Amino acid sequence: MNDNTSDIQPHRVVIIVPVYRNLVATRNCIESLMASDLPEHSAIIVIDDNSPEDAVSAYCEELTKRFGIQLLVNDENLGFVRAVNKGFIEAGDADIILLNSDTVVANDWAQRLQACAYREDSIGTVTPFSNNGTICSYPVFLTSNSLPKQWDTREMDRAFQSANTGSHYEIPTAVGFCMYIKRFCLNATGDFDEESFGQGYGEECDFSLRASAKGWKHVIAADVFVYHEGAASFASESTERKRRADAIMSILHPNYHALIGDFIARDPLYFLRKNVDAVRLNEKPADAINILEEHFCYAKSILERARNEQEQRQRLEILLADVREKFSETDSALSDAQALVTGLNSDLKQLQVQSRDLKKLHAQSCDTIQQMEKSRSWRYTAWMRKK
Repeated sequence: MNDNTSDIQPHRVVIIVPVYRNLVATRNCIESLMASDLPEHSAIIVIDDNSPEDAVSAYCEELTKRFGIQLLVNDENLGFVRAVNKGFIEAGDADIILLNSDTVVANDWAQRLQACAYREDSIGTVTPFSNNGTICSYPVFLTSNSLPKQWDTREMDRAFQSANTGSHYEIPTAVGFCMYIKRFCLNATGDFDEESFGQGYGEECDFSLRASAKGWKHVIAADVFVYHEGAASFASESTERKRRADAIMSILHPNYHALIGDFIARDPLYFLRKNVDAVRLNEKPADAINILEEHFCYAKSILERARNEQEQRQRLEILLADVREKFSETDSALSDAQALVTGLNSDLKQLQVQSRDLKKLHAQSCDTIQQMEKSRSWRYTAWMRKK
């Protein structure tokens, strides 16, 4: 891939924050965003997607006065994906950082994300570590963690920066809580799929796999940490949305679950998390007991996944045995049916032979009768057959 990105750094970047519900989470996000050390070439777009909470909309209006943030207000609820695509257009030719409204950022997080994005021409998206980021979760992989005890977001971000300075690792898909998208990648791949993922969940995975098909890579910036509360706007709907998104991904990208499953089985980010553990121990020795508890939870999660996989295999084996039994019954029924058909065919052949014999006998009888009727004796005895 040759996108000629190495000569234009730093590129203009627009941070897009779609907002819908939860005033507390939204305020925490925006306040942390404005308190962080943003690059000079950055801008912020907040999108009020017709929030049902007046307090959220009022706070968004206040932002423009306090911080001069660009605010887009939708007259009707477009849904997360359509709102984001609207932000993509509004951002012009800039790179994008898509940031959920239930996140908290710190320090020079945006600069480090962008530095990672331009470390290789083929990198299309960058995702940071988080307490609640599925494959990017810390301290326990795949888990919705709280912040480690005795640590806040700013401190955790510095720990990651110290532990994994300038490091990144390829991941199968970006994770949407905080997602840096290079404009070159966005232009090549196209916007998020509104028709399939209109209300959110799964859209970044679909985008990532479409981008991968065009040669783009997705990486985790191992030296950045962003706090993520999770499901702040759609907590009551998240499970159903995830289930639906998984089903759609299976249809659109049949290799998706195998790709994710392989990554989970390998857990190649383990050493990066270990590096952070070492920094925590060095800076706060009393944190050792917490780290041990986290590793216990990690081991427990591995055993739980193994148990779930074993149970799934057992269910599949039972299902396979049931299918085999049904196939056996079907085969037996088919054999019986075949024998019956064979017997019927044999009977049919015999009937056909008998039919031919009867026709032949009938023809012979007709000839005999005709010859007899022509004989002299038949004519002489005609008076005997008269009534």
